[in-house]
Amino acid sequence: MWPRSVRATPAERTLVLPGDERIPQAIDTLTHGVTIRRAPRDVWPWLVQMGAGSRAGWYSYDRLDNGRQASAMRIMPELQHPTVGTIFPALPGVTDVFVLLAIEPERLLVLGMLSPKGTTEVTWTFLLDEVAPGTTRLLVRARGGPGYRFQGLPLLLTRVVVRVVHLIMQRKQLLGIARRTEMAMSHASAFTTPEREAAFLVAYDAAMKLWPVPYEEIEISSRFGTTHVFVSGPKDAPPLVLLHGYWATSAMWSANIGDFSKDHRVYAIDVMGQPSGSVPAEPIRDAADYATWLTATLDGLHLERVSLVGMSFGGWLALRYAVAAPERLQKLVLLSPGGLLPMVRQFSLRGMLMVFVPTRVTVNSFMRWLGFDNHRGLAERRLLELMYLGSRHFRVPVETSRVMPTVFSDDELSGMRVPTLLLIGDHEVISDPVQALARARRLMPDLEGELIPRCRHDMCVSQYQIVDARVLEFLKKTRTGDRAAITERCA
Repeated sequence: MWPRSVRATPAERTLVLPGDERIPQAIDTLTHGVTIRRAPRDVWPWLVQMGAGSRAGWYSYDRLDNGRQASAMRIMPELQHPTVGTIFPALPGVTDVFVLLAIEPERLLVLGMLSPKGTTEVTWTFLLDEVAPGTTRLLVRARGGPGYRFQGLPLLLTRVVVRVVHLIMQRKQLLGIARRTEMAMSHASAFTTPEREAAFLVAYDAAMKLWPVPYEEIEISSRFGTTHVFVSGPKDAPPLVLLHGYWATSAMWSANIGDFSKDHRVYAIDVMGQPSGSVPAEPIRDAADYATWLTATLDGLHLERVSLVGMSFGGWLALRYAVAAPERLQKLVLLSPGGLLPMVRQFSLRGMLMVFVPTRVTVNSFMRWLGFDNHRGLAERRLLELMYLGSRHFRVPVETSRVMPTVFSDDELSGMRVPTLLLIGDHEVISDPVQALARARRLMPDLEGELIPRCRHDMCVSQYQIVDARVLEFLKKTRTGDRAAITERCA
């Protein structure tokens, strides 16, 4: 709980605010305020992106006013320039909406709810005032017109109910705005400039538009920062967690998510410390930190035991997590993972060239060597654009950049107790696929593994139908131990 008040001062309650003139004879006027330890320009982006559904949410009780979808924990560049008349939906999928009536950038936002006759039934004014250098007073006022009745209640009950409900929701919203503003500005952006961060996020949103299924976005906070998660699939289905490849973002799963989300609740996690929707704070310093971060993320998602899928670097993370916290995993799927054999020298040389000379030429050359082709489709072109923007403009913390996929020891692999599926492209280039599969088969006690034909490191894209079918077949299998547990529970 934030130890601060949202109560307006007596002077603030008597102020005449912009928007008041639209309802001269209000049935009630409710004024609240909060002091935020940041300048108005830092608070403003959170205000202009408000609204339910496809907007950022209301930063209040999301179960009540945003269809259970978590309000955004990041600034959304595409929502930063509303104009008079812009719609701010009150709830997802409803006809009741707030309309932007007046705007003064970095100072004033007046929203209104109009009657069918065009008269203003409700005004909601947000006013920013810099009361001291770097300190903002956010004043919020709601007014109801003579004809306004909450849910058709009589006037007296409308006044009583609205005062109670509005206080609860408004307090949560004001504290939510203050928390987001102060958290966002307490850490320097990992991108070189705000403009470049905005460009990356716009490109990310464009890539995510290619997902063939609906998704929700959730933000999970931990000491390592704010982790961004895309969620798809039936809410009561078994949980399936995806960890993407290095710098590939969750957008890399666009070819697979349609199959994966049919019978699973899929959580695609943006890996912390890489260019993505996740916002780093304390740097990840070693593999143990990655395990701690993933545990905190699963806890924040209220997931006790999951099936975990990891691709490439994400596969190394997934295998590392299975070694560290096997009790949290039902099954493990490794797709061309690092860590079974040392990387070939060419991988290191090409990767270093891309990192130290981040141009579209070096990025595309490295990805073509891995098997990705920007002429193959729009999804791959947008993925390569994200890789380029991330490599050029994202500053990986030095501590995190040193955490690379080390080779697992024989003891670590032989001690694995999580049922595992290992898939590797038969023309994989990061290490010898035949030797990697042979080592895993020799050491890992509960393993299914095979080579996927006609692909390199790109198998999740170029051979997604084979990969998806094999993964889902593996996840569907019930182990002997699982059957016994089910029988015992049903007895």
